Amino acid sequence: MNTKYKINIDKLEITYTCSGEIRELFANIIDEHICGEDNDVRVVRTACTTYCHNFAVYCSNMYVGQLFFETPNPNRPHIYLAVENEILYTCVGGLSYIEQALHLSYHRISKLDICFDTNVNVINRFYRLLKDESKTLIINNKVICDRYAIINKLIHYSTGSLKNIRRIKSFILKGNEIELAAYNKQQEIDNISKKEYIKENLQMDKKIYRLEIRFTNFKQIQKALTMSYVDINDLYYYPFEDLLEQIFVTTLNRIIRLSNNQCVLNYLLKIN
Repeated sequence: MNTKYKINIDKLEITYTCSGEIRELFANIIDEHICGEDNDVRVVRTACTTYCHNFAVYCSNMYVGQLFFETPNPNRPHIYLAVENEILYTCVGGLSYIEQALHLSYHRISKLDICFDTNVNVINRFYRLLKDESKTLIINNKVICDRYAIINKLIHYSTGSLKNIRRIKSFILKGNEIELAAYNKQQEIDNISKKEYIKENLQMDKKIYRLEIRFTNFKQIQKALTMSYVDINDLYYYPFEDLLEQIFVTTLNRIIRLSNNQCVLNYLLKIN
């Protein structure tokens, strides 16, 4: 089997700033606002949630994401765009046009998930690694010496049938500030999310296994980028796969690695 893998952004929230005039314009939108060079960008007001102003953003009739601002939370004073998942797999490079059309100024990335998808069953290989007594695991910078000690940060999940209750395995490994999730992405697409565009993007036939690192706030993202020697502006404007891989591998090693600073990916992807 030829080993394939691809790294993508799977979740993205962008923080923007703008002038007082533009903020007031958005706040006064009753139904929708049309803008862009060819009037191809639409901002449509939607039902309010935890923010006073919520809008669905479209470009050439394609749903781009949810724009929202104004909340009692003092830590969220800006304007935010939660990018639609499909955009991240099809035309993430078009976000700069949306920014210009709405007269927003990029400030920072405030939420981020980076996923590593492969046709290799890294879930089974991870459990093989846990049983491999020739390997020493380091989780959250703590060497696991006692093989009988409970690892509270490692949570195991499984689904299946009455005949095989653990047929589909997954796990979450919680870092000090971030977390790693691993699951059968093919099964999730086929039975739950129905996101066929991900399969089209990956081109991995019928086997897709995912490792996903999740960042929930800007401080986590900034720390990860600093440790990866990546500028946050490059991540926004030039999210190339080699840059994403640099962030993913560096962050993965913070959560879990082997002794002598070996990356667990080398073990998980190794062809036996």
